[in-house]
Amino acid sequence: MAGFWDKIKKGAQEAGEKAAQLAKIAKIQTEITTLGSSRKTKILELGEKVFSLYKEGKLSEGVQDSLKDLIAPIEEIEKQIEDKKKEIEKIKEEMNEKVEEVKEEVKEQVEEVKEKAKDVADKAKETVSDTKEAAKEVAEDVKEKVSEIKSDVKDVANSVKDNGENTERSN
Repeated sequence: MAGFWDKIKKGAQEAGEKAAQLAKIAKIQTEITTLGSSRKTKILELGEKVFSLYKEGKLSEGVQDSLKDLIAPIEEIEKQIEDKKKEIEKIKEEMNEKVEEVKEEVKEQVEEVKEKAKDVADKAKETVSDTKEAAKEVAEDVKEKVSEIKSDVKDVANSVKDNGENTERSN
């Protein structure tokens, strides 16, 4: 039975690890949101610059050069977002594997408990059967003793009766 509790304890420990993984996912999702905000800010800067250059009529090679500086960080942010999404997927896969392992262990433990319960029930039935047999034997012995006592009591009663009659005749 100690092994059963150890497995339950292990399951609880793994559940704690899963909770930590979920917290890590939440943190990464927050980072993704932050990175998404940074990306939007850079796009706004790009849009503002392009819009400003457009208004001024300056869409030339210089504009293209200035756009490269804004586009590069946006591309880097998008790469970081993709990396974070891949990291989340890896954690989810690991978590799902652990969940399946725990399910299998619990399933095995349930089967073990069922088997042990069946064994205990079988032993209880056997004990009840043995107890019934012993009780029948004791009852038979008691019947025999009662019958013997009845016979002895009859013999004593007859003897007392005979003695009483003999006493009356002598008088």
